[in-house]
Amino acid sequence: MMSTISPVFSTEPGLLTSVPAFETGFTPWDISHLFSVFDLSMDQIPVSAHDYGSNTGFESTDERKKKRKLSNRESAKRSREKKQKHLEEMSMQLNQLKTQNQELTNQLRYVLYHYQQTKMENDRLRMEHRILQDKLLNIRQVLMFRQIERSSLNCSTWPCSNSTVVTVQQDPSIML
Repeated sequence: MMSTISPVFSTEPGLLTSVPAFETGFTPWDISHLFSVFDLSMDQIPVSAHDYGSNTGFESTDERKKKRKLSNRESAKRSREKKQKHLEEMSMQLNQLKTQNQELTNQLRYVLYHYQQTKMENDRLRMEHRILQDKLLNIRQVLMFRQIERSSLNCSTWPCSNSTVVTVQQDPSIML
């Protein structure tokens, strides 16, 4: 797009000069490198006509470029070293975590094995407990019938004056 810009330094007030300019949308920060010439220190600006003919301005610019390149190389080297150190630390941490993971896996297997063994033993003991309860109940029933037989043999006549009443109570703690 083309637009007109009013001159910054005009000898006549209100005089508008039509100067074509491109509207790029750049901010002053985007084009700050274009104005770096204005940022030179007073030491780098030539003072005499003789200085204009010499290359001191270019040498100082070249020296600055060399210094900047050297600084960038050193910074890149430090960055690479830092990255390498970080990679080594991460590698060591990975190895430690792998070792710790393996140890935890082994511990888990050990616990699961003993859990299964204990569960099997517990199931076996419960089964044995049921069997023993059934045997005990059978023994009690046999004893009860024997006691009834003895009491009935002792009473030869009906009704027995010496009658005994047998009651069987089951212990609730024995029942499953």
